[in-house]
Amino acid sequence: MRNDKRRARRRPIKYSAWMALDSDTLHGCVLADISDTGARLDVDDSKIVPEHFMLLLSGTGSARRSCRVVWREPGQVGVAFERRLSETAATLVPKTVTAAPAPEDEETTIVKI
Repeated sequence: MRNDKRRARRRPIKYSAWMALDSDTLHGCVLADISDTGARLDVDDSKIVPEHFMLLLSGTGSARRSCRVVWREPGQVGVAFERRLSETAATLVPKTVTAAPAPEDEETTIVKI
């Protein structure tokens, strides 16, 4: 098990997002958990994820986070957000996101991003 060095508490979530792998390529992923400083992403292949990329949190790309990969495993990457959203961008982010239905043994949460 990985030694947890996080400074911010992570909240479980299931939310579709997109990684901008380069200027022309978007690749789907799922936010598995998120905090103020980073996230864990479920991906098809962690080897294709570059060290730095833009994470798009909306289909229009209006809500986004610049990310740096801090760890990777097959099927998952852990990222640190390089900076907080600007005040302008923060107004474009939905105030609440409802997580996908969780299995019966997990609690569904509403996460403020």
